[in-house]
Amino acid sequence: MNHEHDVLNRLVDYHHHISAPHVPLADDLHRGRLRVRRNRGLLAGGVALAVLSVVAAVTLSTGQRSADQPQPADRPGLSTPLVAPKSLLDIRELGFHVEPGPDVVVTDNIEIDQDRQVTDVKVHGDDGSTDVQVAVYYQGRSPQLPSTGTSEAVTVDGGAAGTYVEDSRPNEWAAHLVWQYAPDSWAEVFARGEPAPPADLRSKLLTAAKAVRSGGETVRIPIRIATLPASLPSVTTAHSVSVTQFDGSWTLWLSLNDDIALWATSRTSTDCQASAGSPHSESFTYRGHSGCLVDGERIGLRLDTASVFFDYGAADPRARPSIRDMKQVLADLTVGTTDPATWFDLRTALGAE
Repeated sequence: MNHEHDVLNRLVDYHHHISAPHVPLADDLHRGRLRVRRNRGLLAGGVALAVLSVVAAVTLSTGQRSADQPQPADRPGLSTPLVAPKSLLDIRELGFHVEPGPDVVVTDNIEIDQDRQVTDVKVHGDDGSTDVQVAVYYQGRSPQLPSTGTSEAVTVDGGAAGTYVEDSRPNEWAAHLVWQYAPDSWAEVFARGEPAPPADLRSKLLTAAKAVRSGGETVRIPIRIATLPASLPSVTTAHSVSVTQFDGSWTLWLSLNDDIALWATSRTSTDCQASAGSPHSESFTYRGHSGCLVDGERIGLRLDTASVFFDYGAADPRARPSIRDMKQVLADLTVGTTDPATWFDLRTALGAE
């Protein structure tokens, strides 16, 4: 089987994107629920195959260097494929970083899931600044791209062949830049917004891609779990973790499985309003902390420096954790401050050490 056809056969459709920085807790909740359930609504891969076939076809027609052929020894970009961990507990450091520069401002926002590692940057240009997301996929896993819009061949990362896809609609736009930097190893730069894309959008995505390097910093998150009772999923099988920082605050999402997530924010409000269309909200006090039980799908406590929650609304009622166990876990969390220096490495944070 030739290389291009083999690549297409291995493409998978795991893909989702961190939203732009936020303020309302309701937005945090909505975005987190999407992450918890992200694998449920994805297509069967036809879209990814159709669009990434363009990557292979363009590479062949333009004669650009394939990523599985020798690359220049001094190529500054990505060089080391990311090997998928068996568990989040195996992750000590990010496998890549974005080099800051005059036009690239690096944020501390990250997401790690079963398919990729992600960070956010802000790219400046002639048409203002644009929030851009950089994702590096584990070897053997690949981006999903839209089947609409325009695509063109680009050269990325000191010589790697890539494809730029831009999809503009009346009130919104999205752009993807995808390239294969090593055998069976893909990276992507992504941006979206509204109403119209900046004129220098393609240039900004290329600027971000050029700044991607192998090797990253220790992964730290702002909470530490003491123990998880048997009624809750084990941290050894957790699906994803993400941390977003904005305007001096942070928000964390830890998806334990497709249905249950632990989330926390340094904005200390228990957000005990009932969900739209449902009047059921109950306040309580547990071990001196004010708390709330909302709509039978979310429980929260207000600690000294953070508000912490379990979202379990998608779980089968017969398999939901006990309310008592969730209260105990939330009350026993150790929470860092808004200073990342007080945060915990991922293995320690998940209660493994």
